[in-house]
Parts: sequence; structure tokens; C-alpha cells
Amino acid sequence: MFKSYFKNPSLLFLLAGNLYCLWYYQHHPGGFVTVVWVYWFQSIIIGLFNFIDLLTIKKFDGSTLKLNDEPVTPANKGCMAWFFLVHFGGFHLGYLVFLFIQFRITAIDTNFLLLAVLAFMAEAIVSFIRRKQQEKNTLINIGSLFFLPYLRIVPMHLMILLPAFLNLQPSIVFLVLKTIADLLSFALYQHLFNKSRTDNTSLM
Repeated sequence: MFKSYFKNPSLLFLLAGNLYCLWYYQHHPGGFVTVVWVYWFQSIIIGLFNFIDLLTIKKFDGSTLKLNDEPVTPANKGCMAWFFLVHFGGFHLGYLVFLFIQFRITAIDTNFLLLAVLAFMAEAIVSFIRRKQQEKNTLINIGSLFFLPYLRIVPMHLMILLPAFLNLQPSIVFLVLKTIADLLSFALYQHLFNKSRTDNTSLM
């Protein structure tokens, strides 16, 4: 299973983005603020593409998620997608306020921020295209699709924000832990997505 993940171009882009952040912080110890903002944008990208995925999904099992106590259908799928956007966006709005309070925005290296965000954007685009190709002939568990982004973002941000919560100095250790959490949650995301796809296909 894991061998196939290492052949996944999405994972390679994800790994490249994280390694670039590690390299940057190693050579610019004062750049922790920039790295934190990069990861905030990474989360936004994950949520944005999941929103588009929910809007454009064609074949799905609506019984795995309810909206107003009713299964999701093609008719109310759009409402569910927008609910995800509001919920996910609200979470990140609160997160944004925390970052503004905790970290100085004037300390951001905009050139590095742009390059790193582009790497994570490339990963998101490749993942989105691959998912759409997979969705053509399979039934997708829309409940998993709705909740899986949280599985990806929560572990990695817990790792990156631990120094602030524990009053510790930022260090490369926390960035390494964030990278590990990011890669593991990505692999688990892919596993659960593929599992839900396989399970639903067997019911057809």
C-alpha cells in the first residue's frame, strides 16, 4: 500500500513543499513566522479544493452524510458544499486571528511564502485531477469527502503550534514533526478515500 503512495505525484509535491520549508528555516532561523503562514495557506488550499470537489462530484453515496436530517442528494449537494466552506472557513478565520495576535505579519518573507504556497498548490491540483479521474467510474462516500480534510489539517497544525501552546522556542524539531504529521495524514486520507471508494463500488 505504502509503495503506491511514494509513486503518487501529489505526495512528491507535498514532500517537496515541506522539505523546502525545513531548508528555509534551517538557513533562516528567524523565519518561523513565515513558515507558519505558509502552513495556514496550505490549509486554505486543502479546504478550497475540497469545496470544489464537493460541488463537482457526480457519483456519490448520499446516505453517508445528512443535511437537515435528509441524505445528501444532487439537489442539495450545493448547500452541503457551501456549508463545508462556511464551517472550514470559519475555523480558519479564528485561526487567522490567532496568527495575527501571536505572530508579526511584517516579519513575513513574501518571496519564500509565494514559492512554498505554489508547491502546495501544485500538490492540491494534482490530487484534485487524480480524484476526478477516480470518480468517473466509482461511487464516492461523500461523508468521508466532507470530513477528511480535517483529518489532514488538525495533526499538522497541532505540531506547528505546540511551541506557542507550551511556551517553547520554535525549533526544527517541530517542523519535522509537522512534516511527518502532514505526510502520515495525507497517506491516511488517501487510504480512507480509496477504501470508501472501494466499499461503495462493491455495493453497486
